[in-house]
Amino acid sequence: MDNKFLESDIPIEQLRKLGLITAGKPDLSKEDIQALISGHRTDLITLRNLNGDGIHIQEMQAKLSLQRDENGHMSIQIHPIYRDAKRHALLLDIEAEQLELGQLVNVMKTYQTPQGKKSWIIEYDPETKEFISSDPDKVEVPEKINHEALSEIQKHQYRHGDVVTLSDGTLLQRRAASRTGVTANRTALIYSLLLDGGTPYLLLKVVDNLMNSRKEQEDPYTAGYRQALNDMESQNKKDMKTEPHRDGEDDHVKIRKLNTENWKAPKR
Repeated sequence: MDNKFLESDIPIEQLRKLGLITAGKPDLSKEDIQALISGHRTDLITLRNLNGDGIHIQEMQAKLSLQRDENGHMSIQIHPIYRDAKRHALLLDIEAEQLELGQLVNVMKTYQTPQGKKSWIIEYDPETKEFISSDPDKVEVPEKINHEALSEIQKHQYRHGDVVTLSDGTLLQRRAASRTGVTANRTALIYSLLLDGGTPYLLLKVVDNLMNSRKEQEDPYTAGYRQALNDMESQNKKDMKTEPHRDGEDDHVKIRKLNTENWKAPKR
């Protein structure tokens, strides 16, 4: 659940070629930048005047994501809107059709490899008409959501893209096609992670609604959410520390924050 990449990992030159640099900085929303460094996909972005291999594209919409190869090289992956959905090799025709129609949120496919059984969670992104696969064994699961510790059953549900129900009535479901990587019946969630250096928090705002939900998203301010928010703010104050002297700088106290742009709670 911690950020998969650093903001400095974003390949600026690639963004420049995509026309997404203004005054030397990425011309992306804070939410899209957070999606990139979290290992998720951005929302649809309009790209203009693209040139390459003798082809000129005046305008197209696509989602972006970051990828690091085995040599550590970072690149931007472009996920355009396909004219027709490309069927996934592991899916039966009926499964692919149900995903495309929104009758299924995801499908788990398990197959045998020389190393043993392997599973993939496959879902469909209707915006790009693309099937997305994710490895449940590599999904990072928070220890707590809205101050509630997840049971082993809930962690299993989270990894495998099932709906997780919290005691405060919050319903959430991991979804690779979503910019925050999760959907919920509330507009914001607070994740807590247990790391060696302490307990960092991640405030997810503008969370997409659960797929196929007929109900509007609810107020995020449950008792658990408020407690997690208080814990997050308290931890932020405790994280004050004196940094080592650097050339051209005086020693001073700074506040170390995680996901600084996302610290403020959403307005009611």
